[in-house]
Amino acid sequence: MKRNKYLLLGLSLATFFLAGCEDAEYSTLSDQAYIAQTSTNGNSSEKITIGNDPVTTSVNVRLSDPTSEACSFELVVDTTVLSNYNRHNSTSYVTLPEGQYSLANNKATIASGESLSSPVDVTLNPLTSEMKNSGAKYALPLRLVSTDGKKDVLNSGSSLVVLLDQVIYTPVPILNSGNNFKFLWAGSSDNIELNSWTVEMDFNISLLGTEVGQLNNQCLFGGWASNGKDGEIYIRFGDAPIKGNVLQIKTQGTQMNSKMEFKDNTWYHIAYVCTGSSLSLYVNGQLDNSMTLPGKTVYLGKDNCQMGNTDYLKANVMVSEFRLWTVARSQGEVANNMYVISPDSKGLFAYFKFNEGSGNDFADATGHGNTCTAQGTTQWVQNVRIDGK
Repeated sequence: MKRNKYLLLGLSLATFFLAGCEDAEYSTLSDQAYIAQTSTNGNSSEKITIGNDPVTTSVNVRLSDPTSEACSFELVVDTTVLSNYNRHNSTSYVTLPEGQYSLANNKATIASGESLSSPVDVTLNPLTSEMKNSGAKYALPLRLVSTDGKKDVLNSGSSLVVLLDQVIYTPVPILNSGNNFKFLWAGSSDNIELNSWTVEMDFNISLLGTEVGQLNNQCLFGGWASNGKDGEIYIRFGDAPIKGNVLQIKTQGTQMNSKMEFKDNTWYHIAYVCTGSSLSLYVNGQLDNSMTLPGKTVYLGKDNCQMGNTDYLKANVMVSEFRLWTVARSQGEVANNMYVISPDSKGLFAYFKFNEGSGNDFADATGHGNTCTAQGTTQWVQNVRIDGK
């Protein structure tokens, strides 16, 4: 009987505390305002694709309950909102400069008896050439404030970051068997030393095998150590025991095949990320495959790396945004920077945009002094949208 008494007392206390929690939850949302597009999520963003024309998106203010009196709010640009977003998401967005956006009547009013405001239109202007060439990623951080003090603003729904997804139209060179690209790494050492690394690029290949062994060994990137050191990063389509549309990498004495089968005449972004003891392949920002590695240091010869091969590459390959990192990039970092990246990014050893538009020499955007030179006469394709959309 005594045990049952304590049990009933415990259940009563639990019910009391649960009821208190529910009341607290309700009071948090009761009669407060938030940006409708956040759904009260404190880490909200909206991605807008921007090309050569202005783009307009709309933002509304919502109340948790219909209001008994009209109330007004304002959307302001707040750089601290973006700082918090970057820190939370491991991103490096830059606030869009004034003149690149407009808030048409940034005031929002909710009429008596309503819970949703009329929309506030946010117009984003096309990026300037200087902004595009900077490699920066831009965003517009918005914060909601009450202008009449009639309603509190819910903290978790008070901010929205509008991310600009830049449409990249760029000239691209064609890589083929008669025109491989040869790298020369800067520095006095015979090899560069990689304990962790990332290799990424955008590409579009014109011809792939669809059967086992068909059109195998079409090289996208190959790098090997010099002078007795141990090292290899070899990325190719196809091998004798796999289909020609399967992507394979060889490194640290082993190999890994992609799970997906690629399509020809299609743009892809790929990133191989090595922590030293693990290897991951991301395709268009999504994990495709991963494996455990022995954990060896990889050495790449100063003048022993190239894109393409002369005997097996039967396709024409358009390439863009080749990057070699001395760090292992996270999936978020890969997915958020597939088509543009700041040349000053930490751990970025070499960055070839391949956007010169003419000629056979390609510049390293990092300023580290690495070079890349075509071994034949380069054919250029102008004004290509490399995201494939």
